[in-house]
Amino acid sequence: MADLQKKPEATEAKPEVKAMESGLQSRKKIGLVEMMLILMLVGLVFIFIFPLQQLKVDKAQEQLVQQKVSPIFATFDRVVEAMEQYRANDPFGEYPFTIEELNLTNMNTDDFKFEYDSENKNVIAKTTEAFGKAGIGIVYNLEAKSYTLDDPAPDKKPIIKEDWLP
Repeated sequence: MADLQKKPEATEAKPEVKAMESGLQSRKKIGLVEMMLILMLVGLVFIFIFPLQQLKVDKAQEQLVQQKVSPIFATFDRVVEAMEQYRANDPFGEYPFTIEELNLTNMNTDDFKFEYDSENKNVIAKTTEAFGKAGIGIVYNLEAKSYTLDDPAPDKKPIIKEDWLP
């Protein structure tokens, strides 16, 4: 008799156990809505987080470039002052034909090389490969007393911004 009473209990599962098993089975399945939500969250990470990190890197690089450019203007002031002094002492009131006539020392740096265009009366600081991109020219016109920027490839980094010019 004891065996008959135990058999029905063993074959029949309790209702709580059945509910728990069915709950576990339903949790294992991921529906379309859940999958879409997961994909949206992953998309948000790619849309916002990674570009923000790249923006921080770009700003840091821009700041380094600006730190390289800002000391050049003191050298420009020295060169322009020497040019004006040369012109004042010249019997014809002309600027020198070459920048070497000024006998200035410590004018060129690793990042910039100074040149003079006697036809257009421009003092030019051109970037070298050590700057990161060769050929960018910061131009000071002696007659107009103004700075301009000459970048042959403005889409390539590093760039010098017009806002940095005095």
